[in-house]
Amino acid sequence: MAYIDDVATARGRHAVAASWQTGPRRPTWPLVADDLFRLAHRDHDGRPLLDQHVTGLGLAAALLAELVLARRLAVPGGQVIIVDTAPPIDALAHSTLDRLAAERAALPVRTWLAYLARTAHHDVADRLTRAGHLRRTTERRLLGRRVRYVPTDMNTAAWPWARLSGRLQKGRPLDRFDTVLGGLILATDLYRTVLLGHAADLEAGLRAAVVNAPAPVRELLAHTEAAVGDAIITRR
Repeated sequence: MAYIDDVATARGRHAVAASWQTGPRRPTWPLVADDLFRLAHRDHDGRPLLDQHVTGLGLAAALLAELVLARRLAVPGGQVIIVDTAPPIDALAHSTLDRLAAERAALPVRTWLAYLARTAHHDVADRLTRAGHLRRTTERRLLGRRVRYVPTDMNTAAWPWARLSGRLQKGRPLDRFDTVLGGLILATDLYRTVLLGHAADLEAGLRAAVVNAPAPVRELLAHTEAAVGDAIITRR
């Protein structure tokens, strides 16, 4: 806990937290997918902590969640509906919204999760690399090469789990950014691996936070959890 408190104090004004705030001088974007990527990979060497397909689904949901939080999307009845076509300030969010807008008819959340999951890992890693938070490396293996994205700063990479662990262990309420992020690590079962504390207590705290989230967020998270469950069953 001392480490968590120290990190929370030292990184209190970290860009991830600042990304939730808006101001006329420096427009920002809720980079939920960036923090989920950090949580889904080890903070010192970038090794993945989840099945590749589950990671893709989680990051796809995070990209949709960014648009929901920015009030560009709604998900009534499990359908993705664009409610505001104003171009997002973030390049990846802009391209994601363009993909959604290219379809004339509304499509189910599950369809978009499957579609975006195919490239979500690369897309989010590229955004973090361009921002200077990741370094792309290539490993030679017996059957070929593998690309890995290594954090450039371990404290920055560890900040999401330190922040969430600290708040949950102390019983502090989650803000809306961390409510969505917590819901995503709950949906992907990642919370068991990355957060400090008893799994049952962590799950209870995360589910209690999600219950109070806006309806579009709750629906998106529910569909994400169902999609991840189906993916796990299929791979058994």
